[in-house]
Amino acid sequence: MDEATQDAAVRAADRLARRLAEAGCRFAFGIPGGEVLVLIDALEAAGIRFVLAKHETAAGFMAEATWHRTGAPGILVATVGPGLSNAVNVVANARLDRVPLIVLAGCVDADDALTYTHQVIDHARLLEPAIKAAYTLTPQSADLITERALSAAVDGRPGPVLIDLPVKVAGATAPGARHHRRTPPSPAAPAAGPALERARGWLERAERPLLIAGFDAVLDDAGDALRAFVERHRVPVIQTYKAKGL
Repeated sequence: MDEATQDAAVRAADRLARRLAEAGCRFAFGIPGGEVLVLIDALEAAGIRFVLAKHETAAGFMAEATWHRTGAPGILVATVGPGLSNAVNVVANARLDRVPLIVLAGCVDADDALTYTHQVIDHARLLEPAIKAAYTLTPQSADLITERALSAAVDGRPGPVLIDLPVKVAGATAPGARHHRRTPPSPAAPAAGPALERARGWLERAERPLLIAGFDAVLDDAGDALRAFVERHRVPVIQTYKAKGL
């Protein structure tokens, strides 16, 4: 079998796993269930080690640690229903702490869900307040959906995203990869205008100005710019606990 034939015969779960590996992911954390066995096999085959946890919350925090250590998005694997609901706390934390967490959830196929209701819940609705985006993998667009999920997780203010992976889709043959790689957004700069001038006026007229630096300044690597600003304007600084050491 030549390389082109092998590439055309891979599973949708393999497309997903390979793209995550290309993004620098080397570990995935979670608890297995029947709905995610093909996914775990695909992750291991792509060079992403699956680490068994004792609870989905612990798995999510371990995934966050890999992001802090490597800069690649963290991966949390959860099975259908109660498996994912166990992860609600850590997913909400990821949203608050700006963590690009890829939540991979096994789920029942749409047709089966019409009659099979055991542990079946709407994953996207459950996590809606805490996630940036939700996707359901398909064989035809597995690589593109993974790409969109990665972009949503890391662009702008980072945060968690959900990819639902139906059982039959995970093992289904996926067409050849449709290469479409994200272009990182250009660095944003304050736009001149009335709002900026108004803020400058407030600073000039302030009797006791105080600058509060938060975690977004850490994510933007704004330490040098922050130092230059406070030295120029002679403004004292306090930091939120997540910005300590900036």
